[in-house]
Amino acid sequence: MSSGQTLANVRYTQYKCSVAELAIRVPSVEALFDAWSVETLPNRPLSDEARERIVDEWTRERKRVTGMPTVALRLPETERREGVDETIAGAVRHDMETMAVDARRHWIRRSLRPRESRIGIALFAAAVVISALIDSLGGADSILSQTFVVLAWVALWGPAYRVITAASFRLARKRFAELAAADVRVYWDEG
Repeated sequence: MSSGQTLANVRYTQYKCSVAELAIRVPSVEALFDAWSVETLPNRPLSDEARERIVDEWTRERKRVTGMPTVALRLPETERREGVDETIAGAVRHDMETMAVDARRHWIRRSLRPRESRIGIALFAAAVVISALIDSLGGADSILSQTFVVLAWVALWGPAYRVITAASFRLARKRFAELAAADVRVYWDEG
């Protein structure tokens, strides 16, 4: 071992391999996709839970591999239909391609677009102003003022969640692009 290498570096390079198979068990074909989407199966977005599991697994595994991942989805045998394997594989890649573009270009706009976000931000501003007015009037009722401060922060929970999720997707945009190029395989489990 050279003087510049640490034991951790040696272990890391020693166990680095070229292929990662991301094995994900999915309870049903329906659970894999967004239940509210009207898109046909090849264009239907993945469910948030399925997408997060795939991206999180790849984020962990990519530190140990040099090649592209293989996404191995394990679904119940009872849901097997003619041609559904290829359709699912194409839909997973399509979703990752879409997320790669959205995460790079539309992330902040998409997080602030929902009506709940706009209402929450407006309510936050109004509650902070009311709280400041109560404090500036010198009223002895600081509980009322603090109530508006709490209301202001609660109003931001929904918008904050959306911005944090969008920022997380923005940071994962390269992972989405890598997964869009991944080999996707569907295995059918009996039982």
